[in-house]
Amino acid sequence: MGVLSVGFLRETTENYHLIAVDCWLTLKRRQSSSMEGISMDKGELELEIKRVFPEFSKPLIDEIVEAGVLKSVPPGEQIMDVGRHINEVPLLLKGKIKVYRPDERGNELFLYFLYPGDACALSLVCSASTGKSNVRAETLEECTMLNVPVKYMDSWMREYRSWYYYVLSTYRARLEEVLKTVDNIAFHKMDERLMQYLLKNQRASGSNQLHLTHQDIAYELNSSREVISRLLKKLEQKEWIKLGRNSIDILVDLKEKLDY
Repeated sequence: MGVLSVGFLRETTENYHLIAVDCWLTLKRRQSSSMEGISMDKGELELEIKRVFPEFSKPLIDEIVEAGVLKSVPPGEQIMDVGRHINEVPLLLKGKIKVYRPDERGNELFLYFLYPGDACALSLVCSASTGKSNVRAETLEECTMLNVPVKYMDSWMREYRSWYYYVLSTYRARLEEVLKTVDNIAFHKMDERLMQYLLKNQRASGSNQLHLTHQDIAYELNSSREVISRLLKKLEQKEWIKLGRNSIDILVDLKEKLDY
């Protein structure tokens, strides 16, 4: 009887141990899936890619589904940084990303925003050449992206016309954005650059209320906080904007004021 009791206790203990390990592994898998944002089956992912990237052909979508890794990234995360090797090209399915170039002193030169349906043209260029990023990309809100290994880029350019034309159109669109930034720096006064910046953020957020600090704007326009604060105050005196605590309410059509 005593021997049976010891054997029973040993077996019971082992079973509880196995159950505990299984529960722990299940929890880790769930946490991993939540962190990576893997919440779609293959069919759902194909439909989502087709919705966000309607120009992609069916064979290309099939390859992207097989090769890509679906991830969910919280706001404020750096997904690319200067000097960091580029191993994947992110295709944005949801959210918004800011792409900019920092300098050694902490100043930032804003380049462009990425929206659903976009890929970073500079990441495509860098992945095809040096393999290192020359820009920084930061998520501004919860983002869902499909990361595709760079090893597929060359073969897809040859095999899929829809990918070829998508990459070319991405280059063109991003080049136009960068040229606008260069034009603003070279040919426009700081007050005009500030208004352009506010207008771009208004369009990006879809709201007349921007949650920005004067220091944030100064960094991105490569200026000082004092200069930005003074110019914002002038815009407020004209009743074009209303300043709040870490917020700016746009009261007029800034594009109309710029064109005028």
